[in-house]
Amino acid sequence: MAVALKEDYQRALDEQKKEVRELVMAGLEQIKAGKTKNFNTVCDRLEKKYRDEAISN
Repeated sequence: MAVALKEDYQRALDEQKKEVRELVMAGLEQIKAGKTKNFNTVCDRLEKKYRDEAISN
């Protein structure tokens, strides 16, 4: 049972890491496209999203 829970946890963690990478890459694309002028703005949005999500879970 513990092994299954650990595997589920690892799978969820890996999925979250993948999602974060994709969001960061999307933010970089927004910067390249001129949709945002400040990388800090992109990082702040990502940080807020994940801070709020962590609290709600």
